[in-house]
Amino acid sequence: MDSSSKNSTQTHISRCLKCIEEQLGWGDSSQWSSRDFDRLSDKIHEQTGVNISNNTLKRLWGRIPYQSNPSTATLDTLSQFIGFENWSAFVAYGSRLKSAEQKQLNEVIKKPAVKRDLQKKMIIAATLIGCVLVVLAVVPFSGKAIGTPDYIFIPKKIANGLPNSVLFSIDASYAGENDKIEIQQNWDRRRRQLINRKDSLVASLYYTPGYFDAKLVVNDKVVKEHPLMIPSNGWMATLETGAAPVYFDPLEFKTVDGVAISPDLIKKRNTDIPITETFVNYFWVEDFQGLALNDFVMETTLRNVSFDTNISCQKTHIIILCEGEVVIIPLSIKGCIADLELYYLDRAITGNRNDLSNFGVDDFNNWATVKCVSKNNNFSIYVNDNLAYEIPTKGEDNKIYGVKYHFQGTGAISQLKLSNSGKIFLNE
Repeated sequence: MDSSSKNSTQTHISRCLKCIEEQLGWGDSSQWSSRDFDRLSDKIHEQTGVNISNNTLKRLWGRIPYQSNPSTATLDTLSQFIGFENWSAFVAYGSRLKSAEQKQLNEVIKKPAVKRDLQKKMIIAATLIGCVLVVLAVVPFSGKAIGTPDYIFIPKKIANGLPNSVLFSIDASYAGENDKIEIQQNWDRRRRQLINRKDSLVASLYYTPGYFDAKLVVNDKVVKEHPLMIPSNGWMATLETGAAPVYFDPLEFKTVDGVAISPDLIKKRNTDIPITETFVNYFWVEDFQGLALNDFVMETTLRNVSFDTNISCQKTHIIILCEGEVVIIPLSIKGCIADLELYYLDRAITGNRNDLSNFGVDDFNNWATVKCVSKNNNFSIYVNDNLAYEIPTKGEDNKIYGVKYHFQGTGAISQLKLSNSGKIFLNE
């Protein structure tokens, strides 16, 4: 692609992004947070059915360095989001707009210099207004635009600890009488609660700690969302069931050597859960001020306690809870590595197509060490001091809110340390 063609493409991309900003009405995009890009990703998916990740959007808006132009599929989706059939249709519109602008500027050049500056400013203002009008004219909204201020959705935690009922102050009266109105607790669309348009207060029950983006949904479109963090207040442990989890008292699982749920403790709870369907979770969730994924070290020591031969793989996941997304580090015995999946934000790396052999542990009844280092646009994972996987990154700065451990069967943790290049945030 020659330089003139490349510059032309970049001009059209800039116009498209400006139209998206005008449609959203979220203010200066340079001040958008990572959560704002999460919200935009959700809105694009809800309106077009196509997923554009948080990090792709950040690259488009110049928040993450990237040299190449986005794919045609991405540009088509962005164009559809603001009401055009595809990218070609948007470019054709932009070319017509540019031609009209140039004609106006040519007229201005012929005017006396005193009037010229004022008229140029008027043309620029008219162009921006025209972009807004085009967006409003062609985007097929039902009712008000997504994110309209006519809806009110404000969560408030009404208790400490877990389970935790969150009280939502709501005004959904702007919706139509036959509209379907729901509260969605987090990213999982299956966790929706149907409400009435006349409801002003609705309580929703959260069973586990974490960082959530609660959403108000009208006719399957998100109209409002709000961040919500439920801390664990130190170590928390649960046993998964078909409904509400079983909670363990810290006095039951905290020891001088760390945290551990023994097989005997599970059996005492008499939950009738089949051994092969037993899963234990540990959480540490809090607002670590200043800890982000682009400068981050996690060190931990753990083991999976196999208390039945039917649990053959001893699968374990260490889940780093980030703003809007997660990093999932899988572990198992050596023979099961083909069935593992490593996740880094929006990237999935499967064991049946990649070499994840170093995530296999010879004897998981013994202690294993895991270390993650994110620095200089590189995310490295070490298992028992061996490099297990290295992921090139692009400066993702998602805030980190904690760690979850998910054990097939049960497990124990003797160390968890979170730090960056200048500070230790947690050393348990």
